[in-house]
Amino acid sequence: MVLTPSIEQVAPSLESCNGAIENCEKIYTDVTFPETHNAHSTLDEGFSFLAANHRENISQQWDAGFRAFMLDIHHSRYSQDLVNTSFCHGSYDTGIHPCVHGSRNAVELLSSLHLKMNESPNDVVTLLFEVYVPYSHIVYILETSGLIENAHVQNLNEPWPSIRQMVDSNRNLVIFIEGASDENYPYLHSFTEHGWTTNYGDRFPEGMNCDVLRGDSSQPVWHMNNWLALESGLTDYLRAPVVNAYDFLLNRSLECWEVHGSRPTFIAVDWWTEGEAVNVTMTLNQMNHWSDEVPLRATTDSR
Repeated sequence: MVLTPSIEQVAPSLESCNGAIENCEKIYTDVTFPETHNAHSTLDEGFSFLAANHRENISQQWDAGFRAFMLDIHHSRYSQDLVNTSFCHGSYDTGIHPCVHGSRNAVELLSSLHLKMNESPNDVVTLLFEVYVPYSHIVYILETSGLIENAHVQNLNEPWPSIRQMVDSNRNLVIFIEGASDENYPYLHSFTEHGWTTNYGDRFPEGMNCDVLRGDSSQPVWHMNNWLALESGLTDYLRAPVVNAYDFLLNRSLECWEVHGSRPTFIAVDWWTEGEAVNVTMTLNQMNHWSDEVPLRATTDSR
């Protein structure tokens, strides 16, 4: 068990990349990014508690230090037109359209994200889209929001560039999709081809492990999913403080790093305000190997 070291305050420099100057020269897969699961599904954006995964919206997530976001793309319940492409959360299996429980216009949300990226030009951002629309609709929301100009293209099995290279080329947005790759859309990377993920929505903290659920475990990009679900499948708000706690999250990250020989690229959480995912990634990013001495706990004033 890793014990929490004493706390020291760390203020990210204006010259820093994703929270630290040292990250700038690291390759993309040598940095651990804090990630929000269903980042659009928030109570303050009007999502019902049945569909919400967070209290505060993506702009507040950004201000807290998150730079990776999982988003579900659907057609609006009113129309399948491009302009109504939306971020929603829910299952069609219930016979109820997912957008009934809340929705966020995709262009509006991505446009606000683009503004945030322009304010922090040294940061690399990652999106993982769960897709229920044609790829052409993804292109539309990326083009209309202006984000298409920032989209990085990564050829499979080629080395990833450094954060600095991505920033200097203005290609500081990585997009993964839950779907097959298509040569017509080279910037939409199939996440199961380019990476892998652990299980998600575990019932109990002790059931969380480092096993590969989906994807190619030979790839260095991977998501450590870290949220609990109730028997109904809904996200478990009450126990979020348990699995999002600094020591729990740090120890699980180090264990999985040891098991797989590569650091988690993403630590994905629900109810991010109930925990310290950003602070854990700051600590991990000061380490080059899972066996390194754990540095003094880095903290932000994000909450």
